[in-house]
Amino acid sequence: MEKSFLKVLRELQISLKGYIEIEDRFTKIDTIAGVDTSYQNNLAKTCVCVLDYKSLEMEEKVVLEDKVNFAYKRNFLCFSEGPFVLKTISKLKSSFDCLLVDGNGILHPQNMGLATFLGIILKKPTIGVAKNLLLGSFLNLGKERGDFSYIRYRGKILGMALRTKKDTKELYISVGWGISLEKAKKIVLDTCIYKIPQPLRLAHMYSKIG
Repeated sequence: MEKSFLKVLRELQISLKGYIEIEDRFTKIDTIAGVDTSYQNNLAKTCVCVLDYKSLEMEEKVVLEDKVNFAYKRNFLCFSEGPFVLKTISKLKSSFDCLLVDGNGILHPQNMGLATFLGIILKKPTIGVAKNLLLGSFLNLGKERGDFSYIRYRGKILGMALRTKKDTKELYISVGWGISLEKAKKIVLDTCIYKIPQPLRLAHMYSKIG
């Protein structure tokens, strides 16, 4: 039963691929948001933070808690976490020009990571920022801030390993929707006071349960 259900979800992911756009769909960015979700047993807590792009000062924060209805399944985060993230974002009073997501974009077996799914639904530029490499490989990554190496999977470039702070572990950046990889790289570096982009860092802090 579960295998057939996951097969339906995989087919849905594949059907959504036609809506992916990896070109810049914006002229400027004044506000940037970050979203993250934490879990404890059957409880999920999602936080979205909206920041001024230049100052990185927080303008708005929304936090929601709810029961987990669809347990985490590898490669299906867009279905387990996506609806609750969308519900949290819908509570914002302000808007944002770009969204950073704790997860992947097209760096995914069906190119349908959480960032891509959210971008398609919201019609907002989204960037996937992951701490662990889901798939693919890269070579020759330097140790200085801004050094990067493209992540390739089955002959295609699906993202980049990016050093956001000297001598720290790299992050894995991938396009979600409505943005190019080079622009995604710039935005991530622009918003990194520490290793993690500030919108995501704050969202992670406020999403902690307990």
